[in-house]
Amino acid sequence: MSIDFNVYWFHFSSPLLAPLFALVGLLMLYLAFYMLKKHRYRKRHWVRTTGTIIDANLDIDVDITPFDREDPVDTRYTRELKIEFYTASGQRIQFWNPYSTSVSFQRLGKRINIMYNPQRPQQAVIASGVNGAGCMITAIILMGLAFIAGGILGIVL
Repeated sequence: MSIDFNVYWFHFSSPLLAPLFALVGLLMLYLAFYMLKKHRYRKRHWVRTTGTIIDANLDIDVDITPFDREDPVDTRYTRELKIEFYTASGQRIQFWNPYSTSVSFQRLGKRINIMYNPQRPQQAVIASGVNGAGCMITAIILMGLAFIAGGILGIVL
C-alpha cells in the first residue's frame, strides 16, 4: 500500500518550500541554543540575592472574537511584579520583572530569590519559580526539529 502525498493538503507544492522549512528549523535551533547559552551565563555569573515584592501590575487583556461560539470573549491576565533589592555594595535597586513567572501571584511584601548583573544591577530577573526559560527553550527546540524534519521529508519525498 503506497501513500499518495499529493492528495493531502500538507504536501510541498514548491521545490523551495522544503528547504525553506529546513532553514527555518535551523534558525529556531540557533535561537534556542543562543537562549540556553545566555541563561547558563546568567546562572554562572550573575549574583543571587533576595528581593521584596513592592508593587504589582495586573494587565487584563480582553479579546472579543467574532466567531460564533458559546463564549466569544477570551481574557488573559498578566501580573508583573516590581521588586526591590540591595546589591552587595548596599545600593538600593528597584525593577519590574520582565517575565511572567509562577511567582507572579505572590503577595506584596513577600521575599523572593532574584539574580542581577553585577556590572548593571538594573538588569535583574526573578530566579525562583518557573520563569519560562526552560519551557521556552524546549518548545523552540522541538518546533525547530519538527521544521527540519518536515523540510527533509519534503526534499526526500
